[in-house]
Amino acid sequence: MNELHLYKFYSMRYLYLVFFAAIFFSCNSDKTEVPVDRESQIRDSIQTVKDQAYNYTQVYAAERIRNVFETRGPGNHFHIGNSELYSTKFLPKVYTENEFFPLWMKHYDSVARVDEMIDFIAEAEFHGLNPDDYHLRELKALRVEAEENKQLFFDADFVTRLDIFLSDAFFALASHIYYGRTDSDSLNSIWDIPRDKNKQPFDKHLMSILKGNSIAEGFRRFYSPHPGYEGMVSEAKRLKGKIGEDFTVDVELVRSIKPGDSLDAMALIKSKLAFLGFYEPDTLFNPFLYDKKSVAAVKQLQKQFGFNRDGVIGRHTLKALNVPVKSRIQQLYVNMERLRWMPDSLEPVYIMVNIADFHLDVIEGNDTLLSMRTIVGKDARKTPVFHSQITYLVLSPSWHIPPTIQKNDVIPAVMKNISYLDEKQMLVYDSKGRIVDPASVNWKKKGMKYSIKQKPGAHNSLGKVKFMFPNKYNIYLHDTPSRSLFARDQRTFSSGCIRVEKPLDLAALLLSDKEEWNFDKISQAMNAGNEKTVVLNKKIGVYIYYLTAWSTAAGEINYRTDIYDRDKAISESLKNKTVRWNI
Repeated sequence: MNELHLYKFYSMRYLYLVFFAAIFFSCNSDKTEVPVDRESQIRDSIQTVKDQAYNYTQVYAAERIRNVFETRGPGNHFHIGNSELYSTKFLPKVYTENEFFPLWMKHYDSVARVDEMIDFIAEAEFHGLNPDDYHLRELKALRVEAEENKQLFFDADFVTRLDIFLSDAFFALASHIYYGRTDSDSLNSIWDIPRDKNKQPFDKHLMSILKGNSIAEGFRRFYSPHPGYEGMVSEAKRLKGKIGEDFTVDVELVRSIKPGDSLDAMALIKSKLAFLGFYEPDTLFNPFLYDKKSVAAVKQLQKQFGFNRDGVIGRHTLKALNVPVKSRIQQLYVNMERLRWMPDSLEPVYIMVNIADFHLDVIEGNDTLLSMRTIVGKDARKTPVFHSQITYLVLSPSWHIPPTIQKNDVIPAVMKNISYLDEKQMLVYDSKGRIVDPASVNWKKKGMKYSIKQKPGAHNSLGKVKFMFPNKYNIYLHDTPSRSLFARDQRTFSSGCIRVEKPLDLAALLLSDKEEWNFDKISQAMNAGNEKTVVLNKKIGVYIYYLTAWSTAAGEINYRTDIYDRDKAISESLKNKTVRWNI
């Protein structure tokens, strides 16, 4: 009989002796002066025995926990039975500092924290994570065993397994919620913003959370600093309950549906709007009429997808209406992962350009100083994701034609029409910087030996100002003479650079700390026709990023079209083997 069984044997004998002694004295005592609560005495005696028994359990569990960390298995990882543990650094450290005693099961009734953690792991799916990566199956099985046999909480082996699985799950889940489940460096072709995350003392966080109010509240410290992250989690949870009820509006649009139209398909469209939460039918409505109430609902849908809110149901709006609930959920998961990749802290003033949203914001702290529409790269010349800092801007800029554009666009146009260069106010230069007559060049064979520059002016493709920041992609922000394109829903028209809707306002904001550059002077310089470079007093961060779903701080959900088909790679990465961060 091993030590634990001997202990249990003698503990039970002691319990019986206490019980019968209590009964004996209650039956044979002649003293009645002082009333005695015999039931309380018995309960206290039983409690004392159980507490003493659990003290031994703690001691034996500490020995078994220490044994786990004195042996490493394949891949230099720790194991509990056949289950490999995630953490190799914080897990042994946190138990060593606690003299190997259990962290979660400090008492045989300490199940509230255990169940909170198991519930939080189960809800990891709403962060786009797989709960089974965090020992959910093992933990659920242990809890079922304990419900069937409460004495297991006095079994040192059982307590060891339960406690270590919970701690390891904490380290794995906390690191993935904080750093991301996948490594953005492996996807740098579609995401090139440095992670730049602070190292977290996850062991200290664990001890703090175990003393705190709730596990869920404790985990919030690892969420992305983006204010809408938690709203995305809530929306994913809400949508999961609607998957089984989802349906498609099967309508063939002959023409766009406009307010006031009446058609059979409108009844189904209203049903889908109601299903999505945009529309609430009443007893007086005409199911086939596209009435004001329905128009208001469609405008809400258009706002959610970033379309012009005109209330007209065209192919883009109908497509948005039919995005399956499953796809919306997966879109949320993909973009939660993107948010987890973002740096913890940004510059005091910075510019955020969401490529998929065709939108730019200038932000200082929690305040948005300026917002505007943008135009981004066409599918053949996708705008990349990266971070840099604006160091200067050029007023009335010339445009030095990039080699790719010269080869693919300009030279073919010149070969068709030699007047193209003159019409576009472009000059040709040889390798020594001398101006060359375009007619003297063999454009087919030697066109790339020359450089081409477009003169400043209203015709210039960069417009009246460009905002420069060093990067390997040769990308920058600039004005454009093609102002009408900003009215489009989908604005993929550039050769990779980003055209901005309000260039003068942006220039004035960036130069606001230079007294000599007031609004009027900037405007004059932008229209002067002569290049003028202005260096900024302080560098302004620029984050060219890509989100196709997000929530505002107020919980307003937004979706955008995956214009470059970049979501798929991240969705697949979430299904692959997880990254083991150095924890």
